[in-house]
Formats: sequence, structure tokens, C-alpha cells
Amino acid sequence: MVVIKIGGSLQSTDYIKKWINAIRLNRSTSFLIIFGGGKYADNIRYDQKEKKYDDLKAHKLAIKGMTNFTEDILEELEDFTVVNSIRNIKKNYKSRKLLVWMPSYEEVCDFNIPNNWDATSDSIALAISKNINAPLIVIKSVRFNYKKYINAFFLKENILDKYFSNNYYSSSQKISLVSREKYYKLNEICKDFSR
Repeated sequence: MVVIKIGGSLQSTDYIKKWINAIRLNRSTSFLIIFGGGKYADNIRYDQKEKKYDDLKAHKLAIKGMTNFTEDILEELEDFTVVNSIRNIKKNYKSRKLLVWMPSYEEVCDFNIPNNWDATSDSIALAISKNINAPLIVIKSVRFNYKKYINAFFLKENILDKYFSNNYYSSSQKISLVSREKYYKLNEICKDFSR
């Protein structure tokens, strides 16, 4: 199984469909898709500044934003199985599956990540990949060649959230950051994971 975190910045682009199609065409691997918060999370950041509510409330709303983004794209995922808990992912692990995770605040609490903007959907995806012991692909709207490692560029430029940047090295999972345009490299990336 490979976990694929699709960044919220892809929400209004055709790249989501291209990635979903690439995932469907890769017959040798099971996949779990996790969507970011997209415009929902952006609106929450703005709203929090205006209304001055605390980080915990913003964190809960951002997770709800991930849920909303996931629900928005479900019609594109009719052949995927929606899983509401990572325990269900473990049960679906044996044969090739196409899965999409439906986020909930209650489950995210089990991951022991900060309840603030230091930990976004990037960190949630990392926690899930650790929990199910699966490699992780993080798709971003930034131009770069996919990497088999995380380097200083990604950390310094805040391409990944702070918690992810400070904790990815303790993960035994293989992690690749991939530019949204590189959907055609999915097979190659998955082959790299199996080496």
C-alpha cells in the first residue's frame, strides 16, 4: 500500500483527475488517498485572524475542511472505497484496493500531533503512513523533481508544515515529495519504494 496525500492547492486544478487516473492505472499497488484542506483551510486561516478564535477550534475546523474537500471529490472516486478509520484500512490491506480516507477530528487526536497550524494535512498523512507502515507520496503545487528524501529546500521554504519538517526523520517510511505535474511518474516512484 502507498499513501498519497493530495495537497489542497490542487483543489481547483485538473491535476486531481490526472493523479486519480494514474492511481487507477497502476495495477500493482494498493493506494490510500488523503486530501488536504484546500480552500476550506485557507478560509479558516483567514477567519481565525478575523474572529480571533483559538488554534484548537481552527484545527478542528481545518480537519472538517479536509472532510469537505474529500466529499467534494467523491464523485470522481466511485471505484474507491471510503474508509472512516485507519483500522478499516488495515482490514482492507490484503488485496489491491483503492481507498480514500474520510477525516475525523476524533481519529486525528489519536495521532498525537499538535492541535494548531504546526500540524496540517501533511502531518496527518505522515502519521497515517507510519500507523499502517506504508510509503508516503506528498503531492504539492511546487515545481521540483520528485525526491526520495526530504532536503533543506523543502524545509526552509515551508513547503511542508512545521511538525512534518521536524518529525519526518523519525519515520521509517519512504517519503517522496512530488510536483503536481509528475503524475505520469507514479509507477516509477512506486518501483523506487519497493527497492
